[in-house]
Amino acid sequence: MKIISIGLLIAACGGLSVFAAPAEEQKSVVIVYGSRYGSTARTAEWIAEGMAGKAAVVAAKEAGDLGGYEKVILGSGIYGDMLHADMIAFLEKRREEVKDKLLAVFVVCGMPPDQAGGYLEMFAGKCRAKPLLARAFSGWMKKEILSPEDFQGLEKYYKSVNHPFASYDHTDKAKCLEFGRELLAKICEAK
Repeated sequence: MKIISIGLLIAACGGLSVFAAPAEEQKSVVIVYGSRYGSTARTAEWIAEGMAGKAAVVAAKEAGDLGGYEKVILGSGIYGDMLHADMIAFLEKRREEVKDKLLAVFVVCGMPPDQAGGYLEMFAGKCRAKPLLARAFSGWMKKEILSPEDFQGLEKYYKSVNHPFASYDHTDKAKCLEFGRELLAKICEAK
């Protein structure tokens, strides 16, 4: 498995580059995310997979020392037109630490990705940094795992817009993997 990962990393960086994949505990990129019901967490994992395992993945509320990472990717679910509370808290405490390392931001929301540019701009603004890349992804809404408060709020919303209140899963692993490969290519270009 490790030989395949190194081979993919070398191929992704141009084939002839001499590049050693860092050990598991020495990854140079970290993806920090805030997720309420899991679709942002899953998206972060798929992005890391697209990066050939080069990135560590950690929840914002569990993020420890980031000093050993060269680059940081931030991801957040969107709830009520806001970033996830854990990401807001993370940025309030660690904005200065990550702003010069910020490689990319991504959001996961119920809005079609091509219409979510405002969320990406809001996220970059909260980071007080311009990420090299930004991307929006679709998520899921599973009624059976919603908190009672979220269930009631969404039920009311869907009724107000005359749409059925039904579970959905619009996640797209292929698009997440593609973004991961794109991020890996940007890292390789900078080396």
